Amino acid sequence: MAVAEAVSHDRIDRVDVDGTALQVRLNSGRILQGRDLEGATLAIVLPGKRQPQRIRIDSIAPDPMDPEGEILLYRIRVLDSAPGKSEELCGPDPQGERWAFPLRGQWDSNGSHISDEGFTLTCSSGAQGKCLRFGYKPWRSLPDGISLADYHQACIRLVRAAYCGLHGTTRDGVQIDIYDRVGIQGPADGAIQKGLHFEAAWNAKGAVCVSHTRVPAKMTLKRLGEVCPRLRGYLGKAACTAERAESGELGAVLLYNRSR
Repeated sequence: MAVAEAVSHDRIDRVDVDGTALQVRLNSGRILQGRDLEGATLAIVLPGKRQPQRIRIDSIAPDPMDPEGEILLYRIRVLDSAPGKSEELCGPDPQGERWAFPLRGQWDSNGSHISDEGFTLTCSSGAQGKCLRFGYKPWRSLPDGISLADYHQACIRLVRAAYCGLHGTTRDGVQIDIYDRVGIQGPADGAIQKGLHFEAAWNAKGAVCVSHTRVPAKMTLKRLGEVCPRLRGYLGKAACTAERAESGELGAVLLYNRSR
């Protein structure tokens, strides 16, 4: 995603993203970043579009869900959505907010990371944005040096219920409990009492095993075994338990989840 121009007379020389902080370097040597960019109008190529469209950054705020204070949230409007009209770039997230943020790299329509080049504008309503706010920041590493990029990718698969790694099978509003063993997300208290049971274990490629599918109307265990041969033998409550996944018996696992 390339920024073509700013509203000022300075031409843009370079655009960088540090975490979620957009940094615009002008040919005068001036650097705009953080809240300096509030009110700025930029021309960018949005996903699925070929021609640049003008966007306006209406506001920028720190993410109240981020205890480390690294994530910045952007309220962005698309100015060329229709002649004389503008619209919000993002749809509402579960909290009813419409936040966007830039992430270094490119992802395809299935949520697969395909390049480290450039940056992508993602929304708090989408899987990429949700996983970032869960704490799986792809630019960060664990204390042992392991990158969180694979955790972020695994989380995208999980949120989308993309068991085989590509096509999502979830639907909006389905409650899930996500947790890991590295201290970023722990199991939710009372999840089982609320009717949430172990669904699957995940890595960056998709599910490692599946105890039950999240939305049977969209994907059953029987159908999953047909379309995803690598999961055969790892489907059902006997084959896929949290204990087996956590022991390492089923292979490398990054994330776990519960659902109804």
